[in-house]
Amino acid sequence: MHRKSKLLFSAALVTFALIGCESHQAKIDALQKEHDRISQQYKQDCGAEYLKPKPQFSQKCIDEAKHMDDVWKQLQAERSK
Repeated sequence: MHRKSKLLFSAALVTFALIGCESHQAKIDALQKEHDRISQQYKQDCGAEYLKPKPQFSQKCIDEAKHMDDVWKQLQAERSK
C-alpha cells in the first residue's frame, strides 16, 4: 500500500511539473506573439520616419515604441525563469 502511495504521489508531482512547464511556455508564446504584433504595427506606423534625415517621431510612435520595449522586457524576464 505504501508503495502505491509513493507511485501515485510521484505521478501527481510529474503531472503538475509538466502542467507548470506548459503554462510557462504558453506565457512565453503569448508574449512573443504580442511583441511580434506590436513590432509589425510600429513598422507600419513609424518605419518611414527612419528614412528621413532628421527623424521626428510623433507621440503615437513614441508610445508604441515604449509599449514594444515593455513587452520585450517581459518576454526576456519570462524566458530567463
